[in-house]
Amino acid sequence: MKALVYINKLVKIFFLAFLLWLVLHLFMFQILYVDSASMRNTLFEGDYIVVNKLAYGARLPNTPLSLPFSNSKSFLNWIHLPYIRIPGYTYISRKDVMVFNLPCDDKLPVDERELYVKRCIGLPGDILKIDSSRVFINNELQTEPSNLTKIGISSRSFYNPNFFPNNPLLKWNLDYFGPLSIPKKGDSVKLTLNNIDLYRKIITTFENNKLEIKGTSIFINGINTSVYIFKMNYYFVLGDNRHNSIDSRYWGFVPEDHIIGKASMVLYSNATDSAALKTSRTFSFIK
Repeated sequence: MKALVYINKLVKIFFLAFLLWLVLHLFMFQILYVDSASMRNTLFEGDYIVVNKLAYGARLPNTPLSLPFSNSKSFLNWIHLPYIRIPGYTYISRKDVMVFNLPCDDKLPVDERELYVKRCIGLPGDILKIDSSRVFINNELQTEPSNLTKIGISSRSFYNPNFFPNNPLLKWNLDYFGPLSIPKKGDSVKLTLNNIDLYRKIITTFENNKLEIKGTSIFINGINTSVYIFKMNYYFVLGDNRHNSIDSRYWGFVPEDHIIGKASMVLYSNATDSAALKTSRTFSFIK
């Protein structure tokens, strides 16, 4: 009898501990393992970072029937909730290092997509341009982190179809990109056959509309139109290791509903890079 009482107490303790951890994980903080070199020398492979979900406001899960600590994409799509975010205590700023779900991973629900960590470069409403590897926002040259990693500069004429928006008319590359207007909620854009590729995925995938092009006319949800009003805010992100980073130059904008939180601290660093070992990076804030 005493053994049963003891077991019941233990089960309750473990259950309450699990609920507490679940609340912390979903609404406050998350630990993320960095397995990519795209953010060198800010973050290194082997780093464990703290993702602050309170900063921008916690995003409620789209697929609540999922295993919250599983990396195997174990979820049931029986219930799919709309995008809802609890208000945070701050807004996304330029140069914030943030964590988000990969926008081009279309086969999975948003909250089940792969996690990426990059630096926010462009905010909604900004006009971004990369010229000779220098970043301009609204025609102003940006001061970037001193530890930015670059390897040479690409030729202006170099074109690779992998770069957003995958259109040979816009021969953009790693070091020459834009000018590009970053969509802002409520703003409108004039649609033409020349710029439709910039906004095609926003219209169809992110904001769930049907887009058709018939001759020289553009139809959205069956209506002939030349103007589109954005329903969400979008962001442009880059890796600090500019020539070894798959980022917005490849897949375009990051929708607000894909953003998880702000990368705020290196909790533990297992980096073997000699430069990283000059100073202790454990429990250090991310800049």
